[in-house]
Amino acid sequence: MSFKDDLMQDLNDSFFNEDEFGEVVTLTRGGASCQMKGLFDTPGLSNESVGEVSVIAHTPRLFVRSSDLPDSKPRKGDVFTLGSTPFHRAMKLSAIDFVFEKDGTVVYSLEESK
Repeated sequence: MSFKDDLMQDLNDSFFNEDEFGEVVTLTRGGASCQMKGLFDTPGLSNESVGEVSVIAHTPRLFVRSSDLPDSKPRKGDVFTLGSTPFHRAMKLSAIDFVFEKDGTVVYSLEESK
């Protein structure tokens, strides 16, 4: 096995594993939808200011494997539906941006869909 294969196997077995950190999410793009494993993270927000500097607001993020995406390509506007877990409520989120990591992972920046 190559290093990249080992890395992808580790990501799948640990971070995207529903028994560990991951969860199954549904991607809707156009009229089609598909399920994939993802890792959802929503950094805590603070309304506090330090001196005259406001705290930076953080957007929720979703990590997915690029190989699980249609055509292996992320898109702004992708819509993800997440079910309720012990860590968050059920929600629908829309991609406002993404980063395509060299390890084959895509990190989406999200906002709640209406």
